[in-house]
Amino acid sequence: MSQFITLKKSDSNFKKHLYGTFSPDNIAIPMTTLNLGSVEETITFEIKKKSDIQKPMFIIMFLNIIKIKKYLLILIPLFYVLAKNYVDGRMFDSWSLFLAAAGSLFLFAGINIRNDVIDHITGYDRVNTSDELKPIQEGWLTAADALFISRVSILISALFSIPVMISQPEEARVIIVLIGLILAGKVFVRNSYKNQHFGELLLFILSGAGLVSGYQVALGAGIDTEVLAFGILWGWAILFLMHLNNFRNLLTSSQAGLKNTVTRLGFDRAKKLLNYWWIVFLLLWFFYHHFYGSVFWSTLSNLILIFWSIPTLIKISQIQSPVGSDLMEAKLAGYRNFLLMNGILILEFGWYVGTKNSWTL
Repeated sequence: MSQFITLKKSDSNFKKHLYGTFSPDNIAIPMTTLNLGSVEETITFEIKKKSDIQKPMFIIMFLNIIKIKKYLLILIPLFYVLAKNYVDGRMFDSWSLFLAAAGSLFLFAGINIRNDVIDHITGYDRVNTSDELKPIQEGWLTAADALFISRVSILISALFSIPVMISQPEEARVIIVLIGLILAGKVFVRNSYKNQHFGELLLFILSGAGLVSGYQVALGAGIDTEVLAFGILWGWAILFLMHLNNFRNLLTSSQAGLKNTVTRLGFDRAKKLLNYWWIVFLLLWFFYHHFYGSVFWSTLSNLILIFWSIPTLIKISQIQSPVGSDLMEAKLAGYRNFLLMNGILILEFGWYVGTKNSWTL
């Protein structure tokens, strides 16, 4: 049978229960939280035996821990770099790109797991609902175990980067710049990219131009304006997803005192932010294809995205309250737009590779 215990932040066992290090046989699952983020923060934990926790098959648990659904965010830029340089005949160092891609997979897993740990410790997961399974919240593993896995994953990614930097010395400069940006914005501290404007800017750079440039340089093809243009387009789309998620949790985040662009703007202006953000994305999409895409794909993709986006923009505009299912429906509609965009990119890049036609035919 489980039991309950209420602890204040000032209690010596508070962090031990959050990290799961208070007992080798039991696990503490946060149930309610009061005064989140203050010195008076109080959490009621449900104490369960680890043997009583129902876990899925190992592979299902593993895929949820590393957040396999989010891997699209780094695989599409990789596909872009492969397709572009294959068509252009610039596959100079495929082995280094393979190592860089493998390293990015481990790094992404480590960052995802670490973000889950920070969300658990800071209380982000305790006040905001999610349609994703949270392994730590479910009791599948402790925050301490998850943090260890995260550190090992990040270490493995660093080991993968060593031969890449030896083969392509320019990659070292790219990595140093990216690490400097991470440290400057303290992205690894309390999920700062969710809680400050500078952090959002860093996420835009790291997930967009930084990621694509890293792949391109690892291939030995150097950085060009097209790569940077695609990085800007991709980074803008990533921030749209983040704003969508923050909008979904606007009320609970505001009540808990969590700060981000959406909560600072408030409900009415946040709706406008989402619509304007996606409209700017459509403009970036148009200009990218105008300068670097074919006439066929520019015309087709713009028509499809604009036609598909209109109902989503209307749905967001018509939301009347931050309470209810409308926010979740808006998030799903926006996410479908993002998936459609990815589908178009896969078809477009696949067509270039299959026909090996000029990128701008």
